[in-house]
Amino acid sequence: MLENSVTVRMLMLNFIVIFFLSCEKESLSTDPTAVDRMEEADLKANKNLYSETFEFSAPVYDIAAAPDGSILVAVNQGDDRIIQQIKNGSLRTMVEFQTATAIQGIAPIGAGNAFVTTGGTDLAEHGELYRVSNGKARMVADLGAYEFENDPDAYSGIQWKDQLCEAIDGFSAGPQNNPFKVAALSGSTALIADAAGNTLLSATTTGDIDWVAIFTPPVDENGDYILRWDAGDESQSIPCFVQPVPTSVAIGPDGYIYVGELTGTLAVEDGLVPIGLSRVWKIPADANKVVCEVGSGPCQLLIDGLTSVIDLAIGPDGLLYVVEFDENSWWSSFYPPLPPAGGTISVYELDGTLVKVVASSLSFPSAITFDKNGNLWLLENNYIGLPGYPPTVRMLEY
Repeated sequence: MLENSVTVRMLMLNFIVIFFLSCEKESLSTDPTAVDRMEEADLKANKNLYSETFEFSAPVYDIAAAPDGSILVAVNQGDDRIIQQIKNGSLRTMVEFQTATAIQGIAPIGAGNAFVTTGGTDLAEHGELYRVSNGKARMVADLGAYEFENDPDAYSGIQWKDQLCEAIDGFSAGPQNNPFKVAALSGSTALIADAAGNTLLSATTTGDIDWVAIFTPPVDENGDYILRWDAGDESQSIPCFVQPVPTSVAIGPDGYIYVGELTGTLAVEDGLVPIGLSRVWKIPADANKVVCEVGSGPCQLLIDGLTSVIDLAIGPDGLLYVVEFDENSWWSSFYPPLPPAGGTISVYELDGTLVKVVASSLSFPSAITFDKNGNLWLLENNYIGLPGYPPTVRMLEY
């Protein structure tokens, strides 16, 4: 398991890793005001909203529906990675193995088979794609090594990020990665949203990796990238921008790829908290090495004005379901005095038109999936930190 100091630094670099990678750090669980704030916000799940509920005693960052109707839950217990199956109201273990960092994404590709992503660390030392099958797991693509050697958002496309810009909050200047949610294109190819790499990657079971899209910083009312800080000195200015932080990927029935952003920290003078800056992009299925930038290229800015998008899913109705972690951003889960306002699940047409909000005031919703019967399942409270709020997977009626 990662050391506490590394985990905290990953939060400040990736803006999300504190709840994606760690179960060892000090958290708001040591702050009694955190519990008071949660109670005041009334974020505890309403028991009459769901018919099946499963609580876990270790961090869970993703869930996914398998073809056999079961719900896969990736549990991170110390160095152990345990993929459990919820089926017919009970739990059973599908596979257990060990990795250096936590499972962050899971994508079924058949009964008993799945792609799994693990988290990145400083200078891209970790972060892998695993193929799980026949009760075993094997690493098939070294995503960290790819980021270390290529660092696409710094050295490809429009090269909008200088590596010196990573040297903030006690972290190292250089390549940074955090493979998060994953989607299966086939049994041999996966798409990965790399949150710290600001890229959408394609990786195969033979170890081939390439970038599909690079995501650019959010923009201000003038269309300019929003500045977070300057890594330069008196002789040279090196502007460092607010990072997009892609966290989620889904493949639509139209063949397009949908990617959602969490959005990184703002400058101190701008209030730090990134509210209303998260976006969802729509990318052609045949895209290759494209830059997703407002107003240009084949990437379409589908939805903007969101806050801390943490997951996407295509529903049985063919619509796009978008999960926002908290309306006061991911920041509210760790840093008082900003109180959590509750997370939201909204439904959109594939052209970006809002259809409806299906759930709100959720307790840090972190992932959704639809089982073969069309039922919506939800993961809340994805990490262990607040007493009385364990990671919970439940069927959501709406």
